[in-house]
Amino acid sequence: MGVKSTIVAEVRMKLLLPLSLLLIALTPATAFADNLYLVPNFGAGDNFAYFTQMNGHELVLSGGTDPYFFGSFGYQPGYTFGGGALYLYSSVIWIDGIPTEFYFFSGSIGMNITLPTDGRDFFRAFTDIGFGATGINFDTGQTIGVGGGAFGSISFFRGLDGLYYASPFEQVPEPGTLGLIGTGLMGIVAVARKRLRTRQLFRSQ
Repeated sequence: MGVKSTIVAEVRMKLLLPLSLLLIALTPATAFADNLYLVPNFGAGDNFAYFTQMNGHELVLSGGTDPYFFGSFGYQPGYTFGGGALYLYSSVIWIDGIPTEFYFFSGSIGMNITLPTDGRDFFRAFTDIGFGATGINFDTGQTIGVGGGAFGSISFFRGLDGLYYASPFEQVPEPGTLGLIGTGLMGIVAVARKRLRTRQLFRSQ
């Protein structure tokens, strides 16, 4: 019994190791992937953010859009979303190893969605969202262009007034992240098979 208990403990420890490595591998994949945050604009306040890497350092851009670009009010069936203005707060960007603060001029953001006209109550649209802006450091006069984008979906629900109301943008995971998840799942299957064989070995003794 003592030998059997020792073997079971060793098997459990070996099982925990691959699962721990999987969690460690997936966490950075999500943290360092480019992520775009966009919610309907209520007329004031921040509704945009973008998380990425630039020059080896994390870069966070945040601000708001024109409410007419992506507002919380209802839209008529057949309405087409195009482009709008993007207003970013100042942000620190590392240039040649030096953190430098840049102030941004009004930028632009765009997507391409046309709402249905067939009277459906729910509509989910997939779209690419892209943006760009130019920043300046007033101390040196240096300018820099920033931009990015993401692919995902926005859901629309038709209200009692017949208008469509938007939900927040939901980004689709990047192919690299999906690949890591797939690799992790294959690792879990391999560990499960090994554990099953160990149990069969115990039963045969």
